[in-house]
Amino acid sequence: MSYNYVNDAVRDLGIADMVKILRVGFSHPLPAELIRRFLDGCEKVLVVEEGEPFMEESIKAIAQEAGFTKPVRGKAENLFSRLFEYDPALVREKIAAFFGVAYEAPERPDLSDLPEIAQRPPNLCPGCSHRATFYAVNTATEGMETIKPTDIGCYTLGFLPPLSSGDFLICMGSSVSTGCGFSKATGKKVISYIGDSTFFHSGIPGLVNAVFNNHDITMVILDNRTTAMTGHQPHPGVDMAALNFEGYNRVSIESVVRGIGVPHVSVIRPYNVKKSVAALKEAIAFKGVSVVIAQQDCVLQLKSLKKPTGRPFTVSDKCKNDRACINELGCPAFYIENDRVRINAGMCTGCSVCAQVCPENAIVPLKD
Repeated sequence: MSYNYVNDAVRDLGIADMVKILRVGFSHPLPAELIRRFLDGCEKVLVVEEGEPFMEESIKAIAQEAGFTKPVRGKAENLFSRLFEYDPALVREKIAAFFGVAYEAPERPDLSDLPEIAQRPPNLCPGCSHRATFYAVNTATEGMETIKPTDIGCYTLGFLPPLSSGDFLICMGSSVSTGCGFSKATGKKVISYIGDSTFFHSGIPGLVNAVFNNHDITMVILDNRTTAMTGHQPHPGVDMAALNFEGYNRVSIESVVRGIGVPHVSVIRPYNVKKSVAALKEAIAFKGVSVVIAQQDCVLQLKSLKKPTGRPFTVSDKCKNDRACINELGCPAFYIENDRVRINAGMCTGCSVCAQVCPENAIVPLKD
């Protein structure tokens, strides 16, 4: 993006024939010889990169070693900031200031009469098993004072209401590690969420630490059998034979957890809400380290593999407009029409969680 902004800016400022641009495609390690040749023909150099001055500092070092004394700038009080994203107007303004080009910013258009852009908050897919797990945890901990660190994956989308499943998020693997600290410092029950691929990536060391120190923490591993957030890449716990690959082994999350020495381990199928709540209550009541593995295939993965999901559901005439389905689950397959709850059959995957949650038993499988 920085290159595109710069390319537009030099044309807009009318200096395209007075400057040259080096676009670095491979930044670590930097192409030192290419940069030296580029610097050799310049009077002064401006480095346009978002975030930290990674390239700027390295280019200054290359310039110094080559004996160049020309100014190389980038991040400075009157130039670019380390904060936020750049935009075309900002880049145009800073280039003009650095190279001494006459520039008058165009007048900003008056947008006060335009409506605000409709908000589209993050949401889990229809039928996502993580929604069922979050509901089960919320039900099992109702009335309790808990701390719920979450981690990086699809399940991060459960952070906002109505699921509100996460108090904070730092980085991959941090849910269990920070959970250990909070359990020690506060004495409150900690429930840490982590996905299956993130567990293999960086969750195991934190769990080892929890077992060693006997922290009072429940780790909920959201196992949807794939790395769903970034495109269904396999991880060590994936059954590669199901993807038509041969020659791979499979690492069982349950075996790893038990091998570490976790004293209380349970496996749930989150679409079975009643049993899941019961298992979670037992795990959360356990004093010490407990792990609950919520196993349910990603619905998008099932669709991509052309495997069957459940029959869509519909809202029957028994509905008294309680709206627990919407208020507690927030599944995007629900919508309101004429002040009544409806289910989009084309989006519904038939997970049946809403039918189990409905206090009126008004949600039933669609016959046709």
